[in-house]
Amino acid sequence: MLRYCSLFSGSSGNCTYVGTAEGGILLDVGVSARRIETALRQRDIDPKTIRAVFVTHEHSDHVAGLSVLCKHYNWPVLASEGTLDALSEGGKLACSKRVYLMEAGQKITVGDLQITAFDSPHDSRHCFGYRVDGADRSMAVATDLGYMADSVRQGIAGCHLVHIESNHDPEMLRNGPYPYYLQQRILGQGGHLSNQSCAAELPALVESGATRIVLAHLSGHNNTPTLAQSCATQGLAQANMTVGRDCLLTVAEPEGTQGVTYF
Repeated sequence: MLRYCSLFSGSSGNCTYVGTAEGGILLDVGVSARRIETALRQRDIDPKTIRAVFVTHEHSDHVAGLSVLCKHYNWPVLASEGTLDALSEGGKLACSKRVYLMEAGQKITVGDLQITAFDSPHDSRHCFGYRVDGADRSMAVATDLGYMADSVRQGIAGCHLVHIESNHDPEMLRNGPYPYYLQQRILGQGGHLSNQSCAAELPALVESGATRIVLAHLSGHNNTPTLAQSCATQGLAQANMTVGRDCLLTVAEPEGTQGVTYF
C-alpha cells in the first residue's frame, strides 16, 4: 500500500509526499520549510521519517524550502545533473551534505520504494518527472510539461495514481493579465500543459491501469479547478469512460488541504 498526498500544488509552490508505513519521500519542496513541516505534521507525518527529496527542476516553486530543510534534516537530494548544477550555482545546495545525481531511466531504491526518473520537456536545465513503485502499487508525478513527450508517456504508463499537470485554459491565458512573452512561454514546448492537452492523455492512462487521476499544477491566474475537472471529464467521456466508474478524478489544491490517500 502506498500513501500519497499533494501538500502544495500550483504556480506558487509544489510539494508531494509519497510513502509507506516504513517512511517516505518528498517530490519537490517549493514552499518554505516551515509550511512543509506544518503540512506534514497536520497529516501525522513526522518529517524525520522522510528519507530523501527528489527535485524535478530548479525553478523556485519547486525548491524554495530546499536549503533550510536539508540543513535541518540532512535529507539526501536527488536530481538531474542540470538541475543540480543550477541549484549549486544558486546556492541552494550549500547546506546539503548528501547530493546525488540521477539519470533518466535510473531506478533508485529508498526504503521500500523504487523511484525512476524520466525526462520532462520544460524550460529548465534538465527537468525530470518521477515514478514511484511500492510493493504492489505505483504512482507518478508528471508536471511542468511543455507537451506530452514519449518519455513522459512511457514513464507514467501503468501507474495506479497519476499526478498530472493541467496548468491552464488557453483562452483564459490569452485574455488574462500575463504579458505576451510570458503567454508564449507557457504555450510553448518548454512551458506548461493545458487542460485540453492533459485531458487528451487521460483515456490512455486509464486503459494502462490508472484508477486515480489528480490534476495538478493549476495556474492561479489562467485556470480554475472547475474548468480543469470539466475538461478532463469530457476527455474521458469521449473515450466512453466515466468518472467514478472507470477512475477517480480530483484536483490538487494550491494549499494542500487534502488528507493522505491510501491505495
